[in-house]
Amino acid sequence: MEDRQPPRLHIEMVRGPDGLDQRAAAVEAAGWRISTWEPATSSDDGLPRVLPRCDGVVIGEGDGGVVASPSAATTVVPLVRYPRPSQGSCSGERTTGILLVLISAKQRESAQELRDWGDFVHLRHIAEAGVPGYRTITPWEHESSGTPRFCHLYEMVGDDPQGTFEQMTERVRSRLDPTTFNEWAWHPQLLIEESRTYRRREPG
Repeated sequence: MEDRQPPRLHIEMVRGPDGLDQRAAAVEAAGWRISTWEPATSSDDGLPRVLPRCDGVVIGEGDGGVVASPSAATTVVPLVRYPRPSQGSCSGERTTGILLVLISAKQRESAQELRDWGDFVHLRHIAEAGVPGYRTITPWEHESSGTPRFCHLYEMVGDDPQGTFEQMTERVRSRLDPTTFNEWAWHPQLLIEESRTYRRREPG
């Protein structure tokens, strides 16, 4: 994904392992370039998420059409690029893992404040830490300002996305004084709706 800059993403979080191929086919049929992703770990890290755990994710890239209706167990998030650049390192390597982060502001009127913190504090320090295996981090926004409001899509290389992710916090901590680290780690308006690592699911 990192060698492309699609204008829109169609994300479906699918619950029920038998539904992933069906939803991928529906997204592709609507004109999207698809990839499918499976959870990279079976454990939780204790973050206070809103959305229930899913069994896989379908990502459609491009500018496709309306996708056939999913089941009630599937969460659909339609996204457009937020008008700020990706951060990190673009190497041309194939993306094999992702960290999918979906967030909203606790109060709707604070969405811009949260977005600015995301770009100028949180993502900035992660990019500057140079976490091995991390590549680009791209900000996205719900296309109708719905919820989840924002998406941070972290792209990774290597065969252990969760292990790559687990290096991140300590690498950032080692660069920052305690006050700056605390400002990096949390924002009073932050509501985490999804934050998990996924590995690419190969066809067949």
